[in-house]
Amino acid sequence: MLTLSSPYTKSEIQAALQQESAAVHTFFADIDADRFFVGPKDIWTPADNLIHLIMSVSSIVTALTVPRTVLRMRFGKAKHESRDIHTVITVYQAFLAAGGVAPAQYEPLAQATDAAEKARILEKWQSKMASLVDAIGGWSEAQLDAFQVKHPLIGSLTIREVLLFTLYHNMHHVNDVHDLYGNPHETWFT
Repeated sequence: MLTLSSPYTKSEIQAALQQESAAVHTFFADIDADRFFVGPKDIWTPADNLIHLIMSVSSIVTALTVPRTVLRMRFGKAKHESRDIHTVITVYQAFLAAGGVAPAQYEPLAQATDAAEKARILEKWQSKMASLVDAIGGWSEAQLDAFQVKHPLIGSLTIREVLLFTLYHNMHHVNDVHDLYGNPHETWFT
Protein backbone atom coordinates (compact mmCIF):
# COMPACT_ATOMS: atom_id res chain seq x y z
CA MET A 1 0.00 0.00 0.00
CA LEU A 2 1.14 3.52 -0.82
CA THR A 3 0.80 6.32 1.74
CA LEU A 4 1.21 9.84 0.40
CA SER A 5 0.67 11.85 3.57
CA SER A 6 -0.86 15.25 2.75
CA PRO A 7 1.14 16.83 -0.08
CA TYR A 8 0.83 20.58 -0.56
CA THR A 9 4.03 22.15 -1.83
CA LYS A 10 5.04 21.88 -5.47
CA SER A 11 7.81 19.38 -4.71
CA GLU A 12 5.52 17.31 -2.46
CA ILE A 13 2.86 17.19 -5.17
CA GLN A 14 5.39 16.18 -7.83
CA ALA A 15 6.81 13.44 -5.61
CA ALA A 16 3.34 12.17 -4.72
CA LEU A 17 2.29 12.09 -8.38
CA GLN A 18 5.40 10.11 -9.27
CA GLN A 19 4.80 7.60 -6.49
CA GLU A 20 1.13 7.35 -7.29
CA SER A 21 1.77 6.94 -11.01
CA ALA A 22 3.92 3.89 -10.33
CA ALA A 23 1.42 2.43 -7.84
CA VAL A 24 -1.54 2.92 -10.20
CA HIS A 25 0.44 1.39 -13.06
CA THR A 26 1.33 -1.66 -10.96
CA PHE A 27 -2.26 -2.02 -9.77
CA PHE A 28 -3.71 -2.06 -13.29
CA ALA A 29 -0.81 -4.08 -14.75
CA ASP A 30 -1.51 -6.84 -12.23
CA ILE A 31 -5.05 -7.33 -13.58
CA ASP A 32 -5.19 -10.13 -16.13
CA ALA A 33 -5.84 -8.88 -19.67
CA ASP A 34 -9.04 -10.92 -19.93
CA ARG A 35 -10.44 -9.20 -16.79
CA PHE A 36 -9.02 -5.75 -17.64
CA PHE A 37 -11.70 -5.15 -20.30
CA VAL A 38 -14.64 -6.90 -18.60
CA GLY A 39 -17.20 -5.64 -16.13
CA PRO A 40 -20.90 -5.69 -15.37
CA LYS A 41 -23.22 -3.81 -17.69
CA ASP A 42 -23.19 -0.04 -17.06
CA ILE A 43 -20.14 -0.32 -14.78
CA TRP A 44 -16.74 0.87 -15.96
CA THR A 45 -14.21 -1.88 -16.51
CA PRO A 46 -10.66 -1.53 -15.18
CA ALA A 47 -9.67 -0.40 -18.69
CA ASP A 48 -12.44 2.21 -18.70
CA ASN A 49 -11.28 3.57 -15.33
CA LEU A 50 -7.67 3.89 -16.48
CA ILE A 51 -8.65 5.45 -19.84
CA HIS A 52 -10.79 7.98 -17.94
CA LEU A 53 -7.79 8.87 -15.76
CA ILE A 54 -5.61 9.32 -18.85
CA MET A 55 -8.22 11.65 -20.35
CA SER A 56 -8.43 13.65 -17.12
CA VAL A 57 -4.67 13.96 -16.74
CA SER A 58 -4.37 14.98 -20.41
CA SER A 59 -6.67 17.94 -19.79
CA ILE A 60 -4.57 19.06 -16.84
CA VAL A 61 -1.34 18.75 -18.82
CA THR A 62 -2.91 20.96 -21.48
CA ALA A 63 -3.90 23.55 -18.88
CA LEU A 64 -0.41 23.58 -17.41
CA THR A 65 1.31 23.99 -20.76
CA VAL A 66 -0.77 26.71 -22.43
CA PRO A 67 0.42 30.30 -21.97
CA ARG A 68 -0.65 31.62 -18.57
CA THR A 69 -2.35 34.57 -20.25
CA VAL A 70 -4.71 32.08 -21.93
CA LEU A 71 -5.63 30.61 -18.55
CA ARG A 72 -6.14 34.06 -17.06
CA MET A 73 -8.33 35.17 -19.98
CA ARG A 74 -10.39 31.97 -19.98
CA PHE A 75 -10.80 31.36 -16.24
CA GLY A 76 -9.85 34.61 -14.52
CA LYS A 77 -7.68 35.10 -11.47
CA ALA A 78 -8.07 32.69 -8.55
CA LYS A 79 -10.69 34.06 -6.21
CA HIS A 80 -9.90 31.92 -3.19
CA GLU A 81 -6.84 30.56 -1.45
CA SER A 82 -5.78 27.04 -2.27
CA ARG A 83 -7.35 24.46 0.01
CA ASP A 84 -5.59 21.35 1.29
CA ILE A 85 -6.12 17.88 -0.16
CA HIS A 86 -8.59 16.83 2.53
CA THR A 87 -10.84 19.82 1.80
CA VAL A 88 -10.66 19.20 -1.96
CA ILE A 89 -11.58 15.54 -1.35
CA THR A 90 -14.54 16.53 0.84
CA VAL A 91 -15.83 18.96 -1.79
CA TYR A 92 -15.51 16.35 -4.57
CA GLN A 93 -17.18 13.63 -2.51
CA ALA A 94 -20.12 15.96 -1.83
CA PHE A 95 -20.64 16.45 -5.56
CA LEU A 96 -20.46 12.69 -6.14
CA ALA A 97 -22.94 12.06 -3.31
CA ALA A 98 -25.31 14.54 -4.96
CA GLY A 99 -25.24 12.44 -8.15
CA GLY A 100 -22.31 14.02 -9.98
CA VAL A 101 -20.90 11.92 -12.81
CA ALA A 102 -18.15 12.33 -15.38
CA PRO A 103 -19.13 14.63 -18.26
CA ALA A 104 -19.48 13.02 -21.69
CA GLN A 105 -16.06 14.23 -22.88
CA TYR A 106 -14.45 12.11 -20.13
CA GLU A 107 -16.43 8.94 -20.85
CA PRO A 108 -13.95 6.18 -21.72
CA LEU A 109 -14.25 3.86 -24.68
CA ALA A 110 -11.77 1.02 -25.00
CA GLN A 111 -11.08 0.30 -28.69
CA ALA A 112 -9.74 -3.23 -28.38
CA THR A 113 -9.72 -5.90 -25.71
CA ASP A 114 -6.41 -7.73 -25.92
CA ALA A 115 -3.06 -7.76 -24.13
CA ALA A 116 -1.50 -5.43 -26.70
CA GLU A 117 -4.21 -2.82 -26.08
CA LYS A 118 -3.76 -3.18 -22.33
CA ALA A 119 -0.02 -2.58 -22.74
CA ARG A 120 -0.73 0.49 -24.90
CA ILE A 121 -3.11 1.93 -22.28
CA LEU A 122 -0.60 1.32 -19.48
CA GLU A 123 2.19 3.00 -21.49
CA LYS A 124 -0.09 5.98 -22.19
CA TRP A 125 -0.78 6.26 -18.45
CA GLN A 126 2.92 6.42 -17.63
CA SER A 127 3.58 8.90 -20.42
CA LYS A 128 0.76 11.27 -19.39
CA MET A 129 1.72 11.18 -15.72
CA ALA A 130 5.36 11.90 -16.60
CA SER A 131 4.16 14.83 -18.73
CA LEU A 132 2.11 16.11 -15.80
CA VAL A 133 5.02 15.98 -13.37
CA ASP A 134 7.25 17.71 -15.94
CA ALA A 135 4.65 20.42 -16.61
CA ILE A 136 4.43 21.27 -12.90
CA GLY A 137 8.13 22.10 -13.01
CA GLY A 138 7.38 25.25 -15.01
CA TRP A 139 5.17 26.67 -12.25
CA SER A 140 6.19 28.59 -9.15
CA GLU A 141 4.52 28.09 -5.77
CA ALA A 142 2.83 31.47 -6.16
CA GLN A 143 1.53 30.66 -9.64
CA LEU A 144 -0.03 27.42 -8.40
CA ASP A 145 -2.24 29.58 -6.19
CA ALA A 146 -2.77 32.56 -8.51
CA PHE A 147 -4.21 30.72 -11.52
CA GLN A 148 -7.34 28.65 -11.73
CA VAL A 149 -9.19 26.30 -14.03
CA LYS A 150 -12.77 25.09 -14.03
CA HIS A 151 -13.42 21.52 -13.00
CA PRO A 152 -16.56 20.13 -14.70
CA LEU A 153 -18.18 19.13 -11.38
CA ILE A 154 -16.52 21.15 -8.64
CA GLY A 155 -16.15 24.48 -10.42
CA SER A 156 -13.16 26.78 -10.06
CA LEU A 157 -10.02 25.24 -8.59
CA THR A 158 -6.60 26.78 -8.26
CA ILE A 159 -3.86 24.93 -10.15
CA ARG A 160 -2.61 23.57 -6.80
CA GLU A 161 -6.11 22.31 -5.99
CA VAL A 162 -6.53 20.63 -9.37
CA LEU A 163 -3.25 18.80 -8.80
CA LEU A 164 -4.41 17.71 -5.35
CA PHE A 165 -7.72 16.67 -6.88
CA THR A 166 -5.81 14.59 -9.43
CA LEU A 167 -4.00 12.72 -6.67
CA TYR A 168 -7.33 11.84 -5.08
CA HIS A 169 -9.14 11.20 -8.36
CA ASN A 170 -6.58 8.60 -9.39
CA MET A 171 -7.04 6.79 -6.07
CA HIS A 172 -10.82 7.09 -6.34
CA HIS A 173 -10.78 5.13 -9.61
CA VAL A 174 -8.43 2.49 -8.22
CA ASN A 175 -10.99 2.07 -5.44
CA ASP A 176 -13.79 1.81 -8.04
CA VAL A 177 -11.95 -1.20 -9.45
CA HIS A 178 -11.53 -2.58 -5.92
CA ASP A 179 -15.34 -2.27 -5.62
CA LEU A 180 -15.76 -4.12 -8.91
CA TYR A 181 -13.82 -7.07 -7.47
CA GLY A 182 -15.24 -6.81 -3.95
CA ASN A 183 -11.89 -5.80 -2.42
CA PRO A 184 -11.44 -3.28 0.42
CA HIS A 185 -10.54 0.29 -0.48
CA GLU A 186 -7.06 1.67 -0.20
CA THR A 187 -6.41 4.81 1.85
CA TRP A 188 -3.50 6.78 0.45
CA PHE A 189 -3.66 10.08 2.33
CA THR A 190 -3.04 10.63 6.02
